[in-house]
Amino acid sequence: MVEVLVIFGLVGWLFLTFLESLSRLPFFPAIAIATVICPVLSRRDYLNLSRAWRLRGISSKRDPIPPERFYWLGQKPRLRRVICFSGILTSLAWGNVVILPASCDVNPASIAGWLNALVGILTLSRVMSAATLFFTASQWFDSMSPRFVGLLRRAMYKLSDNYEYLGTKRPDPEKEEVY
Repeated sequence: MVEVLVIFGLVGWLFLTFLESLSRLPFFPAIAIATVICPVLSRRDYLNLSRAWRLRGISSKRDPIPPERFYWLGQKPRLRRVICFSGILTSLAWGNVVILPASCDVNPASIAGWLNALVGILTLSRVMSAATLFFTASQWFDSMSPRFVGLLRRAMYKLSDNYEYLGTKRPDPEKEEVY
């Protein structure tokens, strides 16, 4: 028990030290605002993306029906491209925030930094929502995709010999029974 408390204390101390070092940076207000706004925007964008890409069944916890399966084959590469493009824009925008700090001062460099921070926040929330939708939809259609999830599931199966890691369901004897 004492070891767990020591570990949590050490992790807490490292986190606070990291936050203290971040607070000294001139663009810390932009980071603080992004940590609050990005999850909210990401959740709203996730719902909009799932509705726009005809993946509403994810939220109802049912198995996918054929039209959703057909749509997913074309939407999967498009969603990857959205994640990649938004990720590039996010890194460029936050790089510009570092160069032109979004500080609390009112000068042209700070205003440009805040505009870059706004672009960074919007694109980061798009990356978060699109990535969440991609992984959720991939798991919804096939429990072994994306590829690295399948590799992890196979490794856990080999370590534990538990079939549930493979994502396959045991056949129900009542449904398999022949009348």
